[in-house]
Amino acid sequence: MSSLKEGGKNKRRFVILAEGKFTPLEAKTAYGLIRYCPDEVVAIIDSTRRGKNAQKCINIGGNIPVVKDVADSLRYNPDTLLVGIAPRGGKLPEEWRKEVLSAVENGLNIVNGMHDKLNNDPELATLANFREVKIWDVRNPEGYSKVADCIPDKIKSRVVLTVGTDCRSGKMITTLEMANQAKRFGWNPYFVATGQTGIVISGEGVPIDCIPGDFMAGALEDFLMEKSKYYDLLLVEGQGSILHPGYSGVSLALLHGSLPDAMVLCHFPEKKMFNNYDIPLPPLSEYIRLHEEIVRPLKPSKVVGIALNTSDLKEKEALEAIEQTEAETDLPTTDPLRFGCSKLVEAIGYLKETNVLPQM
Repeated sequence: MSSLKEGGKNKRRFVILAEGKFTPLEAKTAYGLIRYCPDEVVAIIDSTRRGKNAQKCINIGGNIPVVKDVADSLRYNPDTLLVGIAPRGGKLPEEWRKEVLSAVENGLNIVNGMHDKLNNDPELATLANFREVKIWDVRNPEGYSKVADCIPDKIKSRVVLTVGTDCRSGKMITTLEMANQAKRFGWNPYFVATGQTGIVISGEGVPIDCIPGDFMAGALEDFLMEKSKYYDLLLVEGQGSILHPGYSGVSLALLHGSLPDAMVLCHFPEKKMFNNYDIPLPPLSEYIRLHEEIVRPLKPSKVVGIALNTSDLKEKEALEAIEQTEAETDLPTTDPLRFGCSKLVEAIGYLKETNVLPQM
């Protein structure tokens, strides 16, 4: 099943399970859905923050209430429970299981972005069938069995990939914001989702990190080939980091599967160590050099801009970080949420009047 919306266009009413983790750093899925999803988020489950609202917890979402559990959320008439946190390894924490069971018992559909497939859980699947509700396992590797052909010339659309210095560096948000900006410039862009949150927002995509390694690049290549029939700009959501000790394989598959015309590097300026590892991040110049060298033998591409996540900085500090990064890299830099991303779209060369990439 590709989406719970099959056969209808009604907006879903989400309650998001984010127990103990509804914070700006950890609630990436909740943040993304509240800001970008066309459906409605009616409540958040986090008993440690019960009684607060989304605005107080993650600085967006206004008065969306934070509640204790599924039972407490029912007064807001949700129709879908979304498992809103992806724990390391993608396993469903045992303490969350009772909440998923409660949701199914109360007739809520389930959207699950973890590696654990809830449709394969006999108890949950049986109960879902009895209650006539659907479980959408977003990370579904079925149907992907093709090795990449490495035929970038067959993709007629322009392709841009966001890459990162680490996990949680703003790749999804940057890609979505660039898609919105490109549309304002008169292009027909498409956001290519590759992670659980992006796929829920878009309704489709390539769940890259659950596909067997041999077929990851081929899956993305095929998806881009199909979308290039209808869109002139394909903006691919990056994952992880090419240097991350745990997730670099996914990042490399995205790079080879998309063979982009250009890349935008995403960075959290306050972060000094890799996520979950006591290893220092290299300088931005090393990331730029590495990405360009890896892709060069297959299709020359350049990093043409930097997107910073300055959410932990005051505005003056954020502007100073942008100025410092531009001086360090000689590349246009911005925080797409705070200051827009016109300069990134312009750097990629996607102004409608020119329709060309900058010389590389």
